[in-house]
Amino acid sequence: MRAINAINRLIVLWLCLLMAAPFSRAAETRLYTFAFANGSLGWSADFADYPAGEEEFYQLESGFSRLPAYLGLERPFALVLGGNNHSDDLCMFLRRKVTGLSPDTNYEVQLRARIASNAPAGAVGIGGAPGESVFVKAGVSLTRPAADPATRLLNIDKGNQAVGGRDAMVIGDVAVATPIDAPRYRFKLLGNTRAPFLFRSDASGEAWLFLATDSGFEGYTRLMVTRFTAEFVPVP
Repeated sequence: MRAINAINRLIVLWLCLLMAAPFSRAAETRLYTFAFANGSLGWSADFADYPAGEEEFYQLESGFSRLPAYLGLERPFALVLGGNNHSDDLCMFLRRKVTGLSPDTNYEVQLRARIASNAPAGAVGIGGAPGESVFVKAGVSLTRPAADPATRLLNIDKGNQAVGGRDAMVIGDVAVATPIDAPRYRFKLLGNTRAPFLFRSDASGEAWLFLATDSGFEGYTRLMVTRFTAEFVPVP
């Protein structure tokens, strides 16, 4: 009799494990890490919130570039974004598609970036500070972030400057501790450490990562991105 009870308990345990298996697979945390010393790694750049056809006047720049030697990196390379914010609202951004998320799942997403900036903290500028008024945003969307060719308006909701939106949140600014009269690039770590970004995947398990500046400083900003991570933690 005791042997039969033991067998029954094993059967019940096996059934419980079998029923829990799909949930365990769906509940996996996914971590995406990009170290740009190794190249662009599938990321691409775009610009929004400026008049179409004025790319040269706005001095728009993007690509893969060498960091200053004085930063002391063995592989001194990063993704670069640059532009002159004549519109007082220029958005410069990077995007990348990721796959492998669990379908139709709620996630809390931790977004972190390491940047190199030469915008002095505490400096004064036209329209806003060159450091504290250039907001850095990160997010995740189901839609590929892109600017409309005719209007240069962004097709996802990033919010506006100091305010985040449905598809992106503010994770910091570009201000660093460097002399105002002789600025040099300095590293800065940014992230949404105080609150997670909420995202729900669709049936494809695909998503678009987004990293951007949203500027209120009416001047030139050049930002270098050395690293980006996105950690998706499933929640009920």
